[in-house]
Amino acid sequence: MQHLEFGHSKFIARADRTLWHKKSDTLFLSDLHLGKGAHFRQAGIPIPDASELSDLDRLIQAIKDTQAKTVWVLGDLFHQPQSISSAQMDRWQHVLDTLHVELNVILGNHDRQSESVACALGFLIYPEPTLWRGIELAHHPDDDSAYRIAGHIHPQVEFKAASDRLSYPCFAIKHRRLLLLPAFTAFSGGPRFQPKDAHCYAIVNDDVLPPTN
Repeated sequence: MQHLEFGHSKFIARADRTLWHKKSDTLFLSDLHLGKGAHFRQAGIPIPDASELSDLDRLIQAIKDTQAKTVWVLGDLFHQPQSISSAQMDRWQHVLDTLHVELNVILGNHDRQSESVACALGFLIYPEPTLWRGIELAHHPDDDSAYRIAGHIHPQVEFKAASDRLSYPCFAIKHRRLLLLPAFTAFSGGPRFQPKDAHCYAIVNDDVLPPTN
């Protein structure tokens, strides 16, 4: 875990890819992409079901660890809403019903026509952006905002040493006004930031490293 200050509020960047605001018992994450593995399997690509189950288990554990009362998903709750099966819905409803937390979502580009599905899972839908403690919550980044927490980008940071290169998912702060969350799903890629591009908090194994810049 790493403490960070953004928009005059103090947060904790966690290795499970969530952002924790202890003072309000609020947990933030982005790009859960429920159903992504099934979408690829329907296209004939043998992605194992375990990746999605692991993501949900990690979400449950994050809520238990922090004892969060409120969860915000900043976009791309789903990957392809039109292809969601009743079996998937039953599984997700069973998991989410056990959490006993307030679930809020700002829909992202992958969430088109998913309002009814999100509501069926117990989510309250908010517009983009929504103001929270003087900070804009959104799915899409906007460099012109005063302060904004967003997803969508799936940021990674790249470290170079001689001929070696390593990349890891990260929390990235650009221009001191934009905080990009890593994709919560482990089944994702994304652009690679150099340390000079942003203050990057790399997630390496079970730890979050101090900022690179």
